[in-house]
Amino acid sequence: MTLAAEPVVLGDCLSDTVASPARIRDAALGGQDNYAADRDALRELDEVAPGFADLLRVVRAWHVRVVRHLAARGFGQFLDLAAGLPAAEDNTHQTAQRHNPDAKVVYTGTDNLVLSYERALLDDNDTVHVVHADGLDPHALLAHETVSSALDPAQPVAVLLTTGVQDEPDDDRLAAALSGYRALLPPGSALALSCWAPPSKPGRAIERTWAARCHREIRCRTENAVERLFTGFDLLDPGLVRLADWWPDGPLLHTPPPAHQFALGGVGIKS
Repeated sequence: MTLAAEPVVLGDCLSDTVASPARIRDAALGGQDNYAADRDALRELDEVAPGFADLLRVVRAWHVRVVRHLAARGFGQFLDLAAGLPAAEDNTHQTAQRHNPDAKVVYTGTDNLVLSYERALLDDNDTVHVVHADGLDPHALLAHETVSSALDPAQPVAVLLTTGVQDEPDDDRLAAALSGYRALLPPGSALALSCWAPPSKPGRAIERTWAARCHREIRCRTENAVERLFTGFDLLDPGLVRLADWWPDGPLLHTPPPAHQFALGGVGIKS
């Protein structure tokens, strides 16, 4: 693994009194890198949107299926814009390299907590890179020395935004970022994207609880709003669907909780 040269300064992201989005997800996935504040936030989110913890697990499972699917289609370059805390297994580089040992993966983010754990926990792998950068600034990110040297600009890139869409409340900034990737990446590149899209009542409850617990705004979106984010990309089958319906590993054995249906995802290809 190679690391960008920028120093990472740890600060409020290590607070044990304010919940962290990355640590909430870690708690939902059964990880150990979280505090009581994160577990309390997860419990409250589960109360206002029953099954919310399972939703986060569904998002993670979908991410793994997407990477596996794209690697099997021949993708050898992955730009992961919102990876979250590393898991014990099935991180993007591990999943991709099972199908393509030469696959290159660049993780990006601005959450210093996440980056510090990536430095400590990711494998020593010359084809894996970690960059402290804003994933919604495609021009700066793709021009970054580490990214530009790691990825071949003439070959398709799979851009993964599988957890972070709702973390950007500004529709214009999000749309501009995705338009930038579409313009800058070569034909055949992919955009994998998911977003929380619950009905309005639980959606507002999730947004309020998240703001209170994490001290930051999120934005749940409608199906039409999520679909517009794929402008200029051709959606692969089965299109924009609930995550559990996107190439599932098998039939659901139990009736899922309502929040299981609270996220949409899809994969688009630039023609």
